[in-house]
Formats: sequence, C-alpha cells, structure tokens
Amino acid sequence: MSRKFLITIIIILFLLPFVSWYYLQSGLDWRKAAQQVMQGTNPFPEGTYTDADGDLFTADSLAYRVSIVSFFACDGSDPERKSVLEDIYNQFKDTGKANYIVLDTCASDSGQAMLIDRDKWYMLSCDSSQALCQTLLADWPSDKVFALVDQHGIIRSYYAIETIDDKRMLVEHMSLLLPRDRSEKVELKRGDKK
Repeated sequence: MSRKFLITIIIILFLLPFVSWYYLQSGLDWRKAAQQVMQGTNPFPEGTYTDADGDLFTADSLAYRVSIVSFFACDGSDPERKSVLEDIYNQFKDTGKANYIVLDTCASDSGQAMLIDRDKWYMLSCDSSQALCQTLLADWPSDKVFALVDQHGIIRSYYAIETIDDKRMLVEHMSLLLPRDRSEKVELKRGDKK
C-alpha cells in the first residue's frame, strides 16, 4: 500500500467521523444550554382581548406560533425596544409563525405608529385589558424587556436587550421555538424525474 492511500483511509475512517461527531455534539450542547434558560412554566393569561385595530386576540392566537411580548414605554424613552421588534419582525416575517404582542400601558394611541401594515402584530391596551396586564406584570422581572411565549402558550423566558449578546440570545431562542413543518410524505426521485 502506498502512503497516500493509507493516509486517505485513516482520514476517512477516523478523522472525518470524529470531526462530524464533535460538530454535532457541540450543536446538541448549545441546544441543551438554550433549553436550560427557557425553563418558564407560567401560562399566558387566558381571555379574549381586542387590539388597537379591533381584531380579537385570544389564547388560540398563540397556537402554532412563537410570540414575543413587550410593554410599550409611554414616555418614548426606549426607542431601542421598537428597533429590536422591527429587526426581529423583518427576520421572521417570511415564516408566518411569529406573533408580536405589544401591551400599551399608556392611555393614548402612542403606540399606533408601531403597528402600521404589520401582520400578526397585536397592540393591546392595558385600559381595556387590565387583567392581562396585571397578571403579566406580577411575574415580569423589572430588568427584562421581552418575554418569549411558545406555541402552547407558556411563557418560556424573559430577555433584556442591553447588549448584543442579549439580543442574539432572544433571536436564537425564538428560532428554536418556531414550530417546524413536518412532512409525512417522502418521495424518491430517480433519473429523469429530478
């Protein structure tokens, strides 16, 4: 046997499987670490609410979608919150599997400009949805801006957006919770059918 052949066999039989295993294991470890952060068990409050556009919002609106929830800053002191919401919307709008729930604690239409021509955005006024806002605020950490709700209506975790890492973690966790399309039909294409 030649030396090149022997090296090729060693690479194929030992090095490539080890590199593949390491890559898959690091991905699995990352996913487990993300799941450890998302250990929340509080359900999103039940009820029927009317958003700023007059559309009904119910617990059924959470099904088959991941939802991001935030309270609107009345004094406009938090423009980064709006920017982050817009960035996340632009990233996930093509999936059609995300809700954006903004709770307006202000007694005015100050948040209306945020909702123009956006699909699956709900602006819920705390004046007309007091039970919802009070229930959410009871468990909401004061240093967090966003909450992430899974497709089963469970609030999984709360997030700050002060650093790039905080924002990246929110987007990564949101993408992990997105419902996957399952295809039961497997089709094998051969020859000229490709």
